[in-house]
Amino acid sequence: SARLVYRAAWLKDSGAQRVTREAAMAKYFSTEQAQRIIDQGVQLMGGSGVVAGSVMERLYRDIRPLRIYEGTSEIQKIIIANQELRRFGDRI
Repeated sequence: SARLVYRAAWLKDSGAQRVTREAAMAKYFSTEQAQRIIDQGVQLMGGSGVVAGSVMERLYRDIRPLRIYEGTSEIQKIIIANQELRRFGDRI
């Protein structure tokens, strides 16, 4: 996910007018992977993974808003699809 973020930043720094697709891909992939990893951590820790004040509980609570800010994961997928249709729409 770091490479996706760096690529979007590099493209913008290189003078690209828009990096909408790359930014959406970075946000979608990063937040979905973080959610998956945190879910696995909670599963591994069992009940202690959701005890108030534990690190896993905080991570579990904190990841949800990150998946919503600047557009939900579903919105990010729509943005990516729209950008790809603009890019390759004439070939369909």
